[in-house]
Formats: sequence, C-alpha cells, structure tokens
Amino acid sequence: MIHPTAIIGPNVTLGERVFIGPYAVIGMHAESNAVDPRHAIAGRVVIGDDVTIHELVTVQGSAGGGATIIGDRCRLQAHSHVGHDAVLAPDVTVSCGAKVGGHAVLHAHCNVGLNAVLHQLTRLAEGTMVGASAFVKGEVIDPWTIVAGVPARHIGHNAVGKQRAHEQGH
Repeated sequence: MIHPTAIIGPNVTLGERVFIGPYAVIGMHAESNAVDPRHAIAGRVVIGDDVTIHELVTVQGSAGGGATIIGDRCRLQAHSHVGHDAVLAPDVTVSCGAKVGGHAVLHAHCNVGLNAVLHQLTRLAEGTMVGASAFVKGEVIDPWTIVAGVPARHIGHNAVGKQRAHEQGH
C-alpha cells in the first residue's frame, strides 16, 4: 500500500507487501557534493519485502553506481531519514526522528532509537541498539551491543533484542 501523497521516484524498486505512509519521499537525489540535483539522475533505491515506511520518511537515492538498500522487514518510523548509499539489513528499525547518514551499514536486527543520529560511514554490528538521541560515529563491532550518549559509548548487552530475534526466527 502506497499512500497517494507519497513521492516514489522511478529509480525505486519495491518488494512485496510494502507500506509507504503519507508524505514519505523515496528515491530523490543524494545530498552529496558529488551530486548536482539540477543535472544528475537520482540513484537507485531497493526496498525489500514486508517493509513499513511511516509518514514523512525520506530515503535518498544512491550517489554513485550502487544503491540505497532497505532490507526485508525493516521499519522506518515517522520523520526518520536514510541517507544515500546506506544499507539496512533485514529486521532493522529506525525510530521516529532518527537519521542514518550516507554510506552507513546497519546489520540485521539493529534498532536506532528516537532522534538518534548515525554519522556518515557508520557501521553497526548485528543487533546493535542505539539509545534515544545518541550520536554514533565510526563502527560498533560487537554484536548485540547497546550504545548511548553523545558521543555514543558501550553501555551494555542487548539481551532483549537477541531474545526477540530468536523468537521471531530471523
């Protein structure tokens, strides 16, 4: 289901059973110094199966020859943003107001908290939980880790997220 107010670029590939809410904008030009939106064609976006994209979400097209990828069963909540060339593996949640910078990689089962910010090129290991309003730059290498704060730092193990993923069989 795609809400009639959503804007979906011709460069977007949609999987099965995708929900895109009101005023979402998917597949517009990358915000990159390498891209002039007046002259360039917006890069690709690939959205997997069973993805939920709530209202007022933005997902940028790739800045190069690759793609911005939103994996199966991802959930992008209201006012969140996914930058160009980011890769979200299956079962990632980007909470309300959170921002994922360009070229970021989020492995399966990551959960980005309310209003958190992931700097460009950030990499999150499987099952990483990012606390609300945290700022993450660089790489979280230990799976099932909880990070929080500005700048974000390790604060614990994401046992609850790991248990939920196991129960869901993903």
